[in-house]
Amino acid sequence: MSQPTHDAGGEPPPQVTVGLVADPDAPAELAEELAEDLPDLLSEQIDPNVMWSVQVVRDPTTAALLDSASILDVTRERKIRASWDIAICLTDLPLYGNGRPLAVDADTADRVALVSMPALGGIFLRRRLRRSIVRLVRDLMRVDTGPVVPQRTAPLKRAVADEDLIDLRIVGSAARGRLRLLLGMVRANTPWRLIPALAKALAAALATSAVVLVNGTLWNVSTAIAVERLAVLSVFSTATMVAWLIVHRHLWERPDSPSRQDREKAALYNASTVVTLSLGVLGGLLGLFVVDFAVASFLIESGVLANQVKRPVGSGDYARLAWLACSAAIIGGALGSEFESDEAVRRAAYGKRERMRREQAERRRKEAESGTAPPS
Repeated sequence: MSQPTHDAGGEPPPQVTVGLVADPDAPAELAEELAEDLPDLLSEQIDPNVMWSVQVVRDPTTAALLDSASILDVTRERKIRASWDIAICLTDLPLYGNGRPLAVDADTADRVALVSMPALGGIFLRRRLRRSIVRLVRDLMRVDTGPVVPQRTAPLKRAVADEDLIDLRIVGSAARGRLRLLLGMVRANTPWRLIPALAKALAAALATSAVVLVNGTLWNVSTAIAVERLAVLSVFSTATMVAWLIVHRHLWERPDSPSRQDREKAALYNASTVVTLSLGVLGGLLGLFVVDFAVASFLIESGVLANQVKRPVGSGDYARLAWLACSAAIIGGALGSEFESDEAVRRAAYGKRERMRREQAERRRKEAESGTAPPS
């Protein structure tokens, strides 16, 4: 990492410490990755004569908070305790400001800010987060070089905060901002981590699909069925698996109250859970299809299959057979099986993850009160 230099006997360069208070899981992982590059980036884009330092702290406390003002208060306290110059909280909680998805809130006087990562979207998150942090630091340092979020990051735009002490707010648009928020929540749910958690279920499905692959009657069905019907079968099997996961693991969120805000929050959480589980199950279904196709192509001679269906066959027929086998197997064999990791399935639901963090934060609070908490 390059550092500012000074002449012998001269004054050392000023040092600015930026603290990143990150939620556990994805926010903390991204913060730790960015912390390696940020000092050089801050030196290059803000002030090369400053010695920049970036520190990362994992803190589940924000899961117990419901609004940005409270999160900024906790971040401000952390900044004071750690003697940082700037503190930025990175949270994967979906927040709202002015009735729209909230991306950034900041108190420039105290040099504290928060970034709600889901509002940044589900793709190019690392790049968007890095750019947001750099521009936030620039604004908190009161370096006048442009807006915090450039126009090309629409649908994000500045808004006037309705809370005291918050003098900088970035929100999403009504429609595109909510779609970006949903995609950001799905990414935070890490659907790719569901596939290893479904290992036992997929193994049971593979055993069930073997029945289809060796059944001559089903060969006739698979080679004659239309692709559209196979697609409907795949959608039905995926939906069945997702519904079973939600019911069996109690992942469906109910509003805490009849208020519109709580109803919208529950609907958003449930939508992200459904999309996340669907992506995870579809990933497992695709893997199962590849295995079934390879097994069918290796075990079933083309002449045997052609003799059964009374016509020449090709790779498309083997693909249809594997497609039918994996779709039927998900329903017939995987639903009653156990999972490698309940935690991975629970992580796919925002509400479950928030409750787990609240419990963790409560344990830390009690440990701090009793004097047994580990140093943070």
